[in-house]
Amino acid sequence: MTTLKFVPYSSAFDTGFWHELTRRKLDIYRLDSSDQAIFGYYSNDANDNMPVLFNVDHQCFDEKNQNSYQQQQYSVNGTLKLVNTIEEFKAFDIDSALKAESTLLWNDFIHGRALVDPQKLNRFYLLIFADLKKYIYHYWFAFPTFLVPTSFNLLNQVQSIGERFSADEITTISNLLNSNQSHACCLHRQQSVISLKQAVQQLNDQPQSTAEYLFIINDPSTDPVHPGWPVRNLLTLLYYHLQSVEELNVICWRERFRDGQRYVKHSLYLQLKPESIHNLNDAIPPTTGWEKNERQRLGSRQVNLSTSMNPIHLAETAVGLNLKLMKWRLAPEIDLECLEQTRCLLLGAGTLGCNVARCLMGWGVKHITFVDNSRISYSNPVRQTLFTFQDSCDNKPKAQAAADALKIIYPGIKSMGYDLTIPMPGHAVGDSTMEKVKDDVKLLQDLIRQHDVIFLLTDSRESRWLPTVIASAEQKIVMCCAVGFDSYVIIRHGVPTTESNASSTRYKNILSGDKLGCYFCNDVVAPGDSSVDRTLDQQCTVTRPGISMMASALSVELLVSILQHPLRGQCPALIRADLEESVPEAVSCLGIVPHTIRGFLGRYSTVLPTGEAFSQCVACSPIVRQAFQENGFSFLMKVFNELNYLEDLTGLRAMQLATDISEIIELSDDEEIQ
Repeated sequence: MTTLKFVPYSSAFDTGFWHELTRRKLDIYRLDSSDQAIFGYYSNDANDNMPVLFNVDHQCFDEKNQNSYQQQQYSVNGTLKLVNTIEEFKAFDIDSALKAESTLLWNDFIHGRALVDPQKLNRFYLLIFADLKKYIYHYWFAFPTFLVPTSFNLLNQVQSIGERFSADEITTISNLLNSNQSHACCLHRQQSVISLKQAVQQLNDQPQSTAEYLFIINDPSTDPVHPGWPVRNLLTLLYYHLQSVEELNVICWRERFRDGQRYVKHSLYLQLKPESIHNLNDAIPPTTGWEKNERQRLGSRQVNLSTSMNPIHLAETAVGLNLKLMKWRLAPEIDLECLEQTRCLLLGAGTLGCNVARCLMGWGVKHITFVDNSRISYSNPVRQTLFTFQDSCDNKPKAQAAADALKIIYPGIKSMGYDLTIPMPGHAVGDSTMEKVKDDVKLLQDLIRQHDVIFLLTDSRESRWLPTVIASAEQKIVMCCAVGFDSYVIIRHGVPTTESNASSTRYKNILSGDKLGCYFCNDVVAPGDSSVDRTLDQQCTVTRPGISMMASALSVELLVSILQHPLRGQCPALIRADLEESVPEAVSCLGIVPHTIRGFLGRYSTVLPTGEAFSQCVACSPIVRQAFQENGFSFLMKVFNELNYLEDLTGLRAMQLATDISEIIELSDDEEIQ
């Protein structure tokens, strides 16, 4: 006589289950580790060679979802135990847990509830520890079954129903089962569907009529001779309740729908000789059911979802969605990796600095560093978008507060803040402060070297001078943005090359990128101390509120266009914007790359002038770069302490003396823009 064997379950999780578990742990369960009622399901529609899958998904926590499963999916009630520490998980009493779950199942068996509702034929227990810092989940499933009888004996070899029944008989059985979606039932004389309870009662009354009863259970196994775990539990239930039948006929029903066709002939037919176990006392018999791990040993498993569950990783995917969609149709040539790797240094963390940083983040820039020497005041948060009222109460340093705010907005950002005072022309340096200024210069120089793009966003002309000189010497891209009451200017500085010291060459319609002027190229005087003898409205940058947002956005958009051009910082600028089509070398995949953008809100107008580098510029001219590169800090000390030094060095003083003073046009220090 052959002994029947069974294929155990293999647990399977939908990713949504872990998302919902995480949410419930954080928002609902918290430290509550009491048992929670959940449910899972199995299916009898598996492909060949597939394991016997038991599934749990995001719906399993809510009982009202149990009726939402599709045809051929059969729900199973269970218990979730979510412990709070890995130590509790490792020391958990698995024997007691299995016994408690098995007791619930056994009571449903012996009291006949499983005969009335075959869903009660199966239960499961799920032990979990969720490490939500690392998004690693340790889990262990138990699918309780009973070790009685000790064996299930077959009267004949396991057959497929195609070997046992004719095609017409199979069609009849199939049609009868179409109207019955329960886990298990019985066919009486293969003509009508009756419940398990009815079948047991009738067989106990007429045990000799067993051939007229065909028990059917939905079987998740795909093995050609071994049924799944639900079949074992059904047989235990029937053996307990049947008194003295000589044989038992069972179909392990398996359905597959392929190309609109239904296939059932791989279902199994079992003919067994029952062993009566009804004389057992009501005490729970020995049980088994803990799932083996991947090494087929008794032990827990784990799943690592750090790459898909961690909000930082989720954010990294989400923030790039808009940019990646651009590549589908609108701008297929755009280089997003270039933007992500660009390191931006923002000199000034005020109104312009905050808005520029937000725009950079929107373009996927992930390296943003702030430099500022001031603290957040009560007037700042309404205009400076990275700060809050509490920041002003705490009088936080602007640079660090801005860097921290970016990380709150998007933790994947790499942002630093430096509380640094930029040394300036016209601001004398004495012996007592020389070392401090020297350290500040060195730090500023190091920061400029470490970054690809420098934004000049400070609120005075003289504070932009030293960064302009250093960046010019280091051949960095410089974006200068300045605002007035109702106007703004954005200038991309030319990036000089080793050939830039040669005489300037203006091409027919464009000016090469190394010949473009800087912020100071229109000045005929050196920058001085603009803070002297100023009223309150002159000390503050008083602008219409929208100006800074407009200027900041255009500064970043211009930078992105520069970075998308093959020549990057040395891309040429059109002499006239209307020549775009005739000079393709001055255009990136996003459009033209102007030298200067000047906006006037009073007239709602924008102009795009192109200016050539001034050979006597106090910041980017070859003679200033050479003096800085050769003499370093000693050169800077002369600039800081000698009012006319830069004008003498560049020849501006001689030019002023040789020119009628009324013909000299100066940029006022009262406003950033004329």
